[in-house]
Parts: sequence; structure tokens; C-alpha cells
Amino acid sequence: MTKYSSEFKVKLVNEYLEGQISILGLAKKYGIPSKSPIYNSVHQAETNGLNSLKNKRSHKEYSQDFKLSVIEYYKLHEISRLDTAIHFKISPSQVSSWIYIYNHYGVAGLRRRPRGRRPLMARRKKKTHLSSSKEEKYKQEILDLKSKLHDTEMDRDILKALKALRENNHSSRKQK
Repeated sequence: MTKYSSEFKVKLVNEYLEGQISILGLAKKYGIPSKSPIYNSVHQAETNGLNSLKNKRSHKEYSQDFKLSVIEYYKLHEISRLDTAIHFKISPSQVSSWIYIYNHYGVAGLRRRPRGRRPLMARRKKKTHLSSSKEEKYKQEILDLKSKLHDTEMDRDILKALKALRENNHSSRKQK
């Protein structure tokens, strides 16, 4: 909801938290086309307080390691992109963008790009596939292995729970 002022966001959140009106009602009342920006602001305010709703106008560049830590947190904790964004105090669309880039280009896609003027169309080279450095390949492999380990641990926990349920069922049948 960056196109709305901080004061307006705080006003919307306060109105919602007073319990007088729903999020959909607020969207209709103020002519906001979607309820999701209001929901995001309310969720962010409930988690981090009303001060977190202030617009941050400065352009901030994030390191490749920070982007990887956001993606790793999202994957391993199995939470929503909104909750991940609130945890790291960044935009939910930024989290979605990084996840998309990671899924399509891997770790190499998350590296910083050079800033400044782009070359003219006539001089622009054809897009080439991003080549990964050794370090980026290792980071990619580590993240993949952490994901596989998490999945394996989840499978193990499910099997343990299933075994416990079967033992409880079996023991209850013996008692009857």
C-alpha cells in the first residue's frame, strides 16, 4: 500500500481494530479496489506495531546472502510470503520477486546488477544464460540440501506419528 500515506494506513488500521468495520467495508468506504493492501497493513501492524507502517522512500539494495536467507526462511518455515516479508521488514512483492528469480535462475539470478544507464537497443547483446560462480553453485547446493533435509525430517515425523497412532489403535483393541 505504498501509494497511500502513512497517516492513511494508520487511520485504516485503527478503524479496523476498533471493530466497527470489516476490511472489505473499509475498501468500499475509501474506494480501494482490493482488500489485500488493507489486510497486509493490518497484519503488519499487528505483528510489528503501527510504526512499521511508515513509508520507506529510500531505495535499498540487498546483498545476495540476504536474499538467500529470506528464501531459505520462506522455504524452511513453510509460512506465507507476507509473513516472511513482515519478519524481514521488507515488501511482500520483493519476497515474491526473489522467490521467482531463484526458482527460474537459481542463486546466480540473485546477484546484484550493475546500476546506471542501459546500452542502446542496437548495441544490446543477446541475453545469455547466467553462469554461476563456484561460490554460487555451493550456495545453491547448500540451500537444496537444507530443503531436502527439511522434507526428510517432515516425512520422518509423519511416519513417527502414524506409528504412534497405529500402536494406540492396536492397544485400544486389545483392551476391548
